[in-house]
Amino acid sequence: MSGLAARRALVRWSWRMLRREWRQQTLVLALLTLAVAATVGGVSAVHSMVPLGDAARWGTANQAFTFEGLDARALEANTAALRRQFGTVDVIGRRYAPVPGSSDVVEFRAQDPRGAYGASMLALRQGRYPAGPGEVAVTASVARTFGLRLGSRLTLADDDREVVGMVENPNDLHDGFALVHPAHAGPLSTVTALVRSAEQNHSIPAAREDGYDWSMADQFADEQQVFAAVAALGAAAVAMVLVALVAAAGFAVVARRRRRRLGVLAAIGASRRQLGLVMLADGAMVGAVAAVAGAALGLLGWAAAVPYLETAVGARLDRSDVLPWWLIVTAMLLALGTATAAAWWPARTAARIPVALALSGRPSPPGPVRRSAVLASVLIVSGVACLAAADRENGPLVAAGTVATVLGVLATGPAVIRALAAAAGHAPVTVRLALRDLARHQARSGAALAAISLASGIAVTVIVVVTSAERTADAGNLSEHQLLITERGKRIRELVTVRSPGQLRALDTQVRRITAALDDPAVTALEMAVDPSEAPHPGRGGMENAWRHAVQVGDGARTARPGPLFVATPEILALYRLAPAPGTDVLTVRRGEIGLRLGIEEEPVANVQRIDVPAHSSAPTSLITSEGLRRRGWETMRAGWLVTTGAPLTSGQIADVHSAADTAGLQVEYRDGVNLQELRSLRTGATAAGAVMTLGVLAMTVGLIRAEAAGDLRILTAAGATATIRRVLTASTACALATGGVALGVCGAYLGLAAGFSTELDALLPPPVPHLLAVGIGVPLAAALAGWLLGGRQPSAPVHRSP
Repeated sequence: MSGLAARRALVRWSWRMLRREWRQQTLVLALLTLAVAATVGGVSAVHSMVPLGDAARWGTANQAFTFEGLDARALEANTAALRRQFGTVDVIGRRYAPVPGSSDVVEFRAQDPRGAYGASMLALRQGRYPAGPGEVAVTASVARTFGLRLGSRLTLADDDREVVGMVENPNDLHDGFALVHPAHAGPLSTVTALVRSAEQNHSIPAAREDGYDWSMADQFADEQQVFAAVAALGAAAVAMVLVALVAAAGFAVVARRRRRRLGVLAAIGASRRQLGLVMLADGAMVGAVAAVAGAALGLLGWAAAVPYLETAVGARLDRSDVLPWWLIVTAMLLALGTATAAAWWPARTAARIPVALALSGRPSPPGPVRRSAVLASVLIVSGVACLAAADRENGPLVAAGTVATVLGVLATGPAVIRALAAAAGHAPVTVRLALRDLARHQARSGAALAAISLASGIAVTVIVVVTSAERTADAGNLSEHQLLITERGKRIRELVTVRSPGQLRALDTQVRRITAALDDPAVTALEMAVDPSEAPHPGRGGMENAWRHAVQVGDGARTARPGPLFVATPEILALYRLAPAPGTDVLTVRRGEIGLRLGIEEEPVANVQRIDVPAHSSAPTSLITSEGLRRRGWETMRAGWLVTTGAPLTSGQIADVHSAADTAGLQVEYRDGVNLQELRSLRTGATAAGAVMTLGVLAMTVGLIRAEAAGDLRILTAAGATATIRRVLTASTACALATGGVALGVCGAYLGLAAGFSTELDALLPPPVPHLLAVGIGVPLAAALAGWLLGGRQPSAPVHRSP
């Protein structure tokens, strides 16, 4: 028989065996199917949700110019100037009407539903869009507030309109407003002109008559969309590695069952390559079935989950949106490759078994661990060297070091299995039998141990990294107890708006009302130093009524990144419990030579007092004393308000304050990145998820191992072994694998992290002992308990099938 014909015959035979033994491969097939489904669904969701941020504010535009307090003539002049520079301009106007008996306001939005750039920001749910002077369409939140429906009337601030439609912003379902026709909007508070241009030049021709705020959308939204989907695929690839390790154990069991059949093939002349082809074809077929079924399940799951995701993200998701098919195909190919790769080592082992040994049905003697130990040592040393050299900055080196370290740790599995068997010399006979059985089937036990160590290592890495991030509470812009409230659109480092005493009192009242619901809020007014020689020109508003530069502070090491310089008012000094020494000009947490900046000029300061307060970049950590102000002839001007709470701020509280401040024309700055409370929740969740994932992998692998040992259990039962002995066997197997896997995972995680943080080892100390104990001790105990409870069932009688 020719080589091609032989290969075809072997593949057909493998397919028939798969159809016959499909129950034995259900676990591997289910694992791969679920992995592909999760990958396809996750990639589709990430690809659809990432670009929603800018689309909610500007539709399809990429630049926005916002004007305040303009009359019709000035607005037309500015719009004409923009049109000459950019071509098409889409104008959206806004005004705000107070709600009687409440501090809330309603936004009246004047927008063309067919606007060139803002059309995607409007969707009609019921009725029609307003067209006449007495018509309005409202969102669901406004309708609920006033009990409106089609045909009702909305009366606010002497403005009475009939509700002719229900609308929404499909990119932001929390966006509440009342839509009016632009020709019948009345006086507008702000006007936003949307434009689109490839140039990042935001200058307006000299014809404009007033100040403006300019914003630009993310220029890399499409790239970020693809990058996020690829990142989701990368995370899925890591999960596929975990699945591959479990699948390798499953295929090892399948190869063990087929050993006599493979021995018969070898006896009639099949080559090693042809014998290996049988198992490789089996893995490829399992991967192909899982890829197709998983992709279909993932797409159906994505379509079914869209309504729930819309509620979670607050935006409409288009099921018909073009999905990244090349990524979905990549996920399917990844499953196919995973299954084939998982079958490769059992195929190689099965092909090398002597014919007589294969026909006898006895297990092969375990191979030497010297080669795997040498390979593990080389990989670990190389990985640690790459991570140390990368110092968390060189992406390719970090990736190479991580992969090498993980593979090196996983390659130590056979040595650990041997060590567990060697340590069982003085254990009870039942425990000794279970541990030595692991060593007797070293290949599948090593794959199971690798899967468990990878699952626990991922969890431990997340726990340690989150703990390290939690210790950086003094870094960042603000603490988790602080909010910084400033005027909307004004950057506190550059602009300070001129306010009259009456306006300041009104703003103080608004800030205290906005923050009243927080836990024990302390509101401290912040003043900044300004130079009277830089006095603003009188005008109607905008930048002409503000100092263009407030005084900033820089140090010798970071002169390119100056920070805000606040005034050491009695309130700030009391908040930080500070007492300036006589003759001090500046109190600061900065080190090095201090210089005060006004514009591009810098003045060195000699009379500096170092203070020990949290070094948050936006908080008042650099203060100029009244004596320092007097020496320079500078004045003070209100710049914002620092709100300090008694308990860490939650996401809900921040959202409420942010919404109320936005309505009042203010903006809120809070701690960048993840809230520390959320970090703690993430760490606890990682501990629980890691334990559950490790126990799940352990249950699957122990199930495979004990199922393969069913014949041995029948012999023991026939010899008089009780249910207690069977329970001890299963519990010992589970506990040994869990202990070895968790120990490998913890050691591997800390080895990689220590190499990555080699220049900042203090970030990893002290270790999160309670969470590590929950994984390191809790998982083996839970595994042993589960093995004891589930391992007492008597093995079923063997089923004889005709070949």
